Amino acid sequence: MLDRVPGEANLYIGGLFTLKSKEALKEANITHVLSVLTLPLDKALFEDYKHLAIDIDDDEDADIIQHFPACNAFIREGLDGGGVLVH
Repeated sequence: MLDRVPGEANLYIGGLFTLKSKEALKEANITHVLSVLTLPLDKALFEDYKHLAIDIDDDEDADIIQHFPACNAFIREGLDGGGVLVH
């Protein structure tokens, strides 16, 4: 499922299986994918996109804030003429 974040930006949130919906991603003009998870990733899913993977546990003690600058820069780059999927 591909859910657009409210607002004017071409920013979407979805699960890992969203990457298999190639037609929906194309229609949404997704050019960048930000992955925030610790699972091993099938690189073939990302071959059509610029990809940033943040390897972090889904745990309340995980220091996700340290990754904000890189994630924000990646999202800004993706929104400049394209779209971003965060999963």
